[in-house]
Amino acid sequence: MYKNALKEDLIRVVEELDGTVESTDTIVKLKTKIENSSTFESDPDFVKTLIQNCIDERVSQNEREVTSEQKIELAKLQLAKLEKEIELQLAKNKALSLNPAAKVEEKQFETNIENMIKSIKTLSLPVPTRSENFNLFFQSLERAFLTKKINDEYKSEILINLLGETAHNVLLYIKEEELNDYEKLKSIVLREFQLTPRECLNSFKNAVKSSGETYIQFAARLTANFQYYCSLRKVNSFESLCDLIISDKLFETLNKETATHIGIREAEDWFRPIDLAKECDIYISSRSG
Repeated sequence: MYKNALKEDLIRVVEELDGTVESTDTIVKLKTKIENSSTFESDPDFVKTLIQNCIDERVSQNEREVTSEQKIELAKLQLAKLEKEIELQLAKNKALSLNPAAKVEEKQFETNIENMIKSIKTLSLPVPTRSENFNLFFQSLERAFLTKKINDEYKSEILINLLGETAHNVLLYIKEEELNDYEKLKSIVLREFQLTPRECLNSFKNAVKSSGETYIQFAARLTANFQYYCSLRKVNSFESLCDLIISDKLFETLNKETATHIGIREAEDWFRPIDLAKECDIYISSRSG
């Protein structure tokens, strides 16, 4: 319910719920105040709607504050970028006209890239339509790179071509110097489509075999998904894996309110079993006291 919420939104919500906001309040503290409010206890849906309304109002206000001067400045920057691209293309065309051999080399390079893309596309999985399958996609892609001995300098271009329309969203956030860095490009793609660890675990648990999928393929997909979940949780030993399994099981037994509280407290990390148990006991004790 806090998706896209900023601290200023949470402050407004606390104030709307007749709560007090201290200058030292953190986001976690503000969320706790919201969840501990009498209104949230009696009507959590109302509070969720209130949070969303505050977010929407803030976004609308920000959009209105974009002045015409800012729009003009943005247009100037876009025009300057376009002029630079045209200038570079004209210079390139001139160089090619003066050096026919370079033109032949460029044509050969384009042909080689096209052949590499076709070859990699054949050896790797299709671009997934579901977020949880991107890790498996990259595993197959990198195996194909290894099989075909693709040089690092070509990997980014191949990836962008394979992504197709999916790459449009990614290219909005990537810097020009990162376009040729496969690892950075990969991390941006994963960040764009990555599930939260909890969503990743639920996806693993709810996975079913597709009609056109063999059991070997299904097993490979399950393995990749679980390994990806472990990587998100930074599990790298048998002991930490045991802790994670126990913590996940304990989390499943929590009621909705306690689970929400723990989810906020965990943030991007996760509690080991004993720590999780302590957090639950403290929260339940504070609610009943």
